[in-house]
Order: sequence, then structure tokens, then C-alpha cells
Amino acid sequence: MKFNAIIVEDEPLLARMLRRMIEEINPDCQIVAELTGVEDTVAWLNANPEPCLIFMDIQLSDGICFSIFDAVDVSNKGIVFTTAYDEYVMNAFEYNSLAYLLKPVKPDDLRKVFDKIGNIAGTFEAFNQLNGQKKYGELARLIEQMRPRYRKRIMVTKVDGYVQLAVDDVAFFKVDEKVTLAYTFTGKVHAIDFSLEKLEEELYSDSFFRANRQYIVNIEAIKQIENYFGGKLILKLNTIAAEKIIVSRKKANIFKKWLDR
Repeated sequence: MKFNAIIVEDEPLLARMLRRMIEEINPDCQIVAELTGVEDTVAWLNANPEPCLIFMDIQLSDGICFSIFDAVDVSNKGIVFTTAYDEYVMNAFEYNSLAYLLKPVKPDDLRKVFDKIGNIAGTFEAFNQLNGQKKYGELARLIEQMRPRYRKRIMVTKVDGYVQLAVDDVAFFKVDEKVTLAYTFTGKVHAIDFSLEKLEEELYSDSFFRANRQYIVNIEAIKQIENYFGGKLILKLNTIAAEKIIVSRKKANIFKKWLDR
């Protein structure tokens, strides 16, 4: 069953990326509009048939998205918040919030949203039949289930056993000759049995950023950021290992937004 959705996001690149992910993961979800702010979203909702689903950033070009809900009725819409900030999660409980995803939104997180919702039309109908504290509690439970659990430790295999490595002690992860290495702030290097793709799914996205195919870097390890040709960035680290990490042009804007929060 096909259903309509809109994206409310003030960063065009992120909106396009989210649209592509949605179309790939659930082709039945048809994006009928991409909006950037409070004012144009209110105008669109008042002038068009209601979408079933709204993918919505919280901090928009002209204010906080919750202002939209003061102007239009969203009681029969499902909201998937996509934001770089986690302090608004309690506000999300006040609305038909199906999920609260932290940026950059990952395909697996988005896929889990659709998987957990199941038949979206049926879920929306069930939500509309709920009321009061029961509705609040059910939405809170769903949001909690959908939020990822982040890895805090990695078990490292040694010749005579294992050692426990705290992820906060890791300055960056690097793939070298198909081996994933964890470089600590103190200069130790550990070979670990994880791909960067797996680490990217499990690490706290506020602290770790996938800079390119070879590196995931800890925000605490970044000493300096320099412009590079072609719109790229170079990250200089405050670690014993003299690494310079290049952030691609495609990821440069996302990186800067991730850093500036």
C-alpha cells in the first residue's frame, strides 16, 4: 500500500540523501514535497492533502519545528524526527512521533523504523484510536525501542587472552590492508575484529565520525581542520600517531554540521 510523506529539512544535501534512503528502503513511501522551514511547511500543509508521514528536522531555517504544530493539526500524522540534537526527545513525545533519529541518519536506523512500524497505515489508525496517557506511553515505548544502543567497549583478542578496550580511549579507527586497527590516545594500536561499517553502526554518532572509507575519528582527537582542494577538508589530530585524515567534498558539509553542535 502506497502512502505519501514529506521531508522538512533545511539542508538540501541531507534532504536529498534522506529521500534516496527512503526510496530505496521503502518504495511505497512516496515523497511528495521537500520543505525547509516553519513558514513554508505550514503553508504547504494548509494547501495540500495531508501526508501520512513527516520526516522532520527540529531546528529549521526559520525556527524550531514545534512551531508548526501550533499552527496545524498533526494528530493524524506520523512524525519521524531527524535531528543533530538529542535534547528534544521529550518534546517529541507530545506528538505522533514514531522515531527520533540522530543525524547523520543511517540506512539501518531508517530501515528499523519501517520494520518496527510494520504496516504504517494500520499503525497510524491504531495510534489515532489511542488517547491520553496510553497514547503517550505507547509512543514513548516505541521511541525508546527504536533508539540505538551504543557500544562502550571492545574485546580485543591477544595471544594469551583478551583485553577490554574502552571506545572513549580510541582516537581513531583505521583500515590497513583489510585489517581494522584501533589507535588509542596513548599511542597503543590494537587489531580488532570489526569492519568500519559495523563500528559505524554501533559507535555513538555524536563522538565518532566516518570521515572516509579508511577512517572513523573521535571528535576528541581532532586538533585542527584545514580546507583542502576540491572542497575537501584535512583533519589534523592531537595524537601520537601523525595522521592526517581527508574528509571528502561530499561529506564536508555534513562533517561541519556534526562538529558544530
